[in-house]
Amino acid sequence: MTPLKPLALSLALLLGTGAVQAGEPLLLVHRHALLHSPPTQARQGQSEWDMHRTGQSRTSIVRLEAESPLQRYVEGERTLIVLDGQVRFSFDNDQKTLGPGDYVAIPAGQAYRIQAGDDGKPLLLGFDVPGPAVAGAQPVIKRQAQVMAGPTNWNDPSDRGWTLDKTAAKRVNLVEMFSELKNHSHPDADHSLILLKGRARVVTPTEEHVLEPGDYVSIPRNVAHKYYVDGDQPALFVSFDAPAYDPAKTLYLE
Repeated sequence: MTPLKPLALSLALLLGTGAVQAGEPLLLVHRHALLHSPPTQARQGQSEWDMHRTGQSRTSIVRLEAESPLQRYVEGERTLIVLDGQVRFSFDNDQKTLGPGDYVAIPAGQAYRIQAGDDGKPLLLGFDVPGPAVAGAQPVIKRQAQVMAGPTNWNDPSDRGWTLDKTAAKRVNLVEMFSELKNHSHPDADHSLILLKGRARVVTPTEEHVLEPGDYVSIPRNVAHKYYVDGDQPALFVSFDAPAYDPAKTLYLE
């Protein structure tokens, strides 16, 4: 058996960023272009491309090429969302096979192994936040179809959403957008998301971009922005923030 490899994720290992200003541009990463560049990190069974690092989190794309060794983070929580393909997760004596849109949060200290559940090379979104191990903490698994069939946390004419996970270090939401989200800004934190399905347009006072599935965008705090569905199908996002902005502080500008 491959020996277990403890990993550490702490603030000291992340690339810190300073306070952002209202005129700062958004961060946009196109998945297709990213995957045609050299990976940031290659470990046994997987390659990883960083999309965004801050003092509170790391966001990446993971391509699973073979069964991973048994591993765990000695500190810091590891969130993985399947983007393409099927992935088998092994935790102690439990196994789960997850597909596109499914979510798992792996707490510090939890040993796990991942491998492709089919003949392809699945892609996953990685979202990591630092923090100590908590005794007795268990993985959190959410299947997208079950989440969307259940009650929403909000349901507006423009969009509806479900909170997949909320802790002191992060918040992760699944958001389905039907039309237009009005111009607004978040004064207390950045806002980041990845598009899972459909097409969407993000607009700021100085930029406009079309997002395709797998594209990632992070909008700095205080930057006014709005979203439009691009086409006649809803757009499905996962938003993830560390630290999470307070919705009650959102400023609507129209």
